[in-house]
Amino acid sequence: NPVIIDTVEIKARSLATKAMNTAIGDAVGLNFTYDDIIKINYDNYGNVSLIQANSISINNFTQNLAINTEKLISEMGNNLVYVPLGTFTGIPILVGRGPKIKLKMMPIGAVTCKFQSKFESAGINQTIHKIYVNIDTNIGIVLPLSSSKVNVVQQVLVCETIIVGQVPEVYLYSDTLDTLLNFVPY
Repeated sequence: NPVIIDTVEIKARSLATKAMNTAIGDAVGLNFTYDDIIKINYDNYGNVSLIQANSISINNFTQNLAINTEKLISEMGNNLVYVPLGTFTGIPILVGRGPKIKLKMMPIGAVTCKFQSKFESAGINQTIHKIYVNIDTNIGIVLPLSSSKVNVVQQVLVCETIIVGQVPEVYLYSDTLDTLLNFVPY
């Protein structure tokens, strides 16, 4: 019955989202800072010369996040889904009516985590460095008479910082080179 499968898929999406949010909250909530994964090196004049990622810390973080998310999905999968008896008939007028039948769903999940780094201009001499983790969860749901797959993707901002550089003596801003070099008035 498609209505039953839809009900279970919605429950699985909710379960995956809750597991991801709990796992990221646990991972980031433990005094996790920008300096734990990124090291900024300066030259003799105090200017930023190098931004270096700590790949070991990043890999440990993503590995722990994926393992914790999978564990939470597995633990939460012991929950039951309650579907009203009328839903099993497939008759639209009876959907959502009648006593609730317990269905045990068995979620089998695979989680992948990837870091994404993004730089954004924040003025003449400032750059915002944002670090995201993308969590991709694939859950196979096994029901007594059918199975289904659900994919849940979430992007979470892990940390950000503002990198301040020198103020340039000359500053030209243009979207394209054509408008920068076009000195003819309109």
